[in-house]
Amino acid sequence: MTRKTKVTSREAAIEAARKSLGVITAPPTVPLADDDLPFFDAVIKEYAKSEWSQHQLEIAAMMARTMRDLEENQRELRVEGYIITRPSNGTTVENPRQRVVKSLTGDLLALRRSLGVHARAKAEPRDAAMQTQHLKGYEQDNPYDNGLLARPS
Repeated sequence: MTRKTKVTSREAAIEAARKSLGVITAPPTVPLADDDLPFFDAVIKEYAKSEWSQHQLEIAAMMARTMRDLEENQRELRVEGYIITRPSNGTTVENPRQRVVKSLTGDLLALRRSLGVHARAKAEPRDAAMQTQHLKGYEQDNPYDNGLLARPS
């Protein structure tokens, strides 16, 4: 069994710096529309680039789609109103879009918990937060980013 590299080690710093040079893109298994990409980028910034697994990227892409759908439906709900009048008989009823918004909100929260489960399974939440802080620090102080040194492959 191989030992896990400590996040404060030189090897972890090199690996984080190497991965920070790459661009994280949406996985092909969960295609995103152009309108989803700003949400995907926001989700990706939650963790250091070196922390993302392929499965987590798929969940992040699903989150981005859900976030865009939720935002779109909330905007339409504000325009339509929470109470609408039925054209058939003129009675007022709750806008059915409210249930869609509530369902999308629940889906989004479940996806967020799913991403958080991985961090809690690996370490205590406080330790996971410290690990992310260390790795993001390595990404910011990346010696490979100044163009003076050859980049690792």
